[in-house]
Amino acid sequence: MGKIEQIAVQEQKTKSTPVQTERTQTNRVELLLRKIVLAALTMLGIGYVLVNVSVAVLIADSTATIAIDSQANISAIAARVLFFMGSIIAAALGILFIFGAVHFYERSQTRGTVFLGILLGSFYLLCLGVGATLLLPETTIATLMQIVAPILVAVGAAAHTTPSTRFRIFGSILGMAGGISLAYSIYNSRTLSLIFAWNLPFSGPFMALTVLESAAIMLGSVSACVNSLFDEYFDARPFSHASILLVALVYGIGIFIGSLVLSMSIWDLIWKSPWIGPLNSVSEWFMSMVVFWSASLILMDIAGILLIVGACLGFIHVSRQFSKS
Repeated sequence: MGKIEQIAVQEQKTKSTPVQTERTQTNRVELLLRKIVLAALTMLGIGYVLVNVSVAVLIADSTATIAIDSQANISAIAARVLFFMGSIIAAALGILFIFGAVHFYERSQTRGTVFLGILLGSFYLLCLGVGATLLLPETTIATLMQIVAPILVAVGAAAHTTPSTRFRIFGSILGMAGGISLAYSIYNSRTLSLIFAWNLPFSGPFMALTVLESAAIMLGSVSACVNSLFDEYFDARPFSHASILLVALVYGIGIFIGSLVLSMSIWDLIWKSPWIGPLNSVSEWFMSMVVFWSASLILMDIAGILLIVGACLGFIHVSRQFSKS
């Protein structure tokens, strides 16, 4: 009888309760979600580095061909130097994406990485905005917003890191104002078309379709402000998680469509280059860099797909979590 009782006890221990089974499934979904986020941000970071390095090389090549013989040419050179600096900063932002992905996967603290990313992104946008003012005959509202918005976002992010509740709320409001202004600027301006007059549907500064990139920035800034305002009074985690996933979904679709359209458009110019088009008389070295730029956009397409999959899986995970509460 002793052996029979031991076998019965072991069978009872091996049987999983419904709660334990559900927890195991939730942990598996969460682990899969973290792996997808790691892969998506890694591909996004590598894409940022490769695309912006190729753009920086092309900008440097175009700068070297401008003669310093007039005020207009001096302004054009200064603008291209700012665009070159912006491309290098965007490449550094891509490296930061990879570090942030690893920290997220390892469940480490990511606030410092996010804050540094916001500052680098603001500096990047500021370089593009000031460079655009030097190339345009007169300053437009969209270009002015591209200068003001990064400053507001950077100041808002700095204020949000303080322990004071009032400063955090003030920083959130500043960030929302900067995000809305930036969304308007991105939707109404095409900065790369000022450098490369190739008549192409250039994507936004963050390499997504301009409409969806503007929507993602607006959603992110408004969601961050609302979350900061109401988090002091009640648990705003459901809204925070859902809004982050929505921003990832919109941005992922924008990256996939924007990079795909731009890559195919560049390949169309490359195909026509022996006969017509802006690439007709360029050097072989310049053409190879354009091909590298177009090929690097494929990584952005993959990152967009992974972001879409991760966002959809995240919605399933969040719905399961908060259906229990």
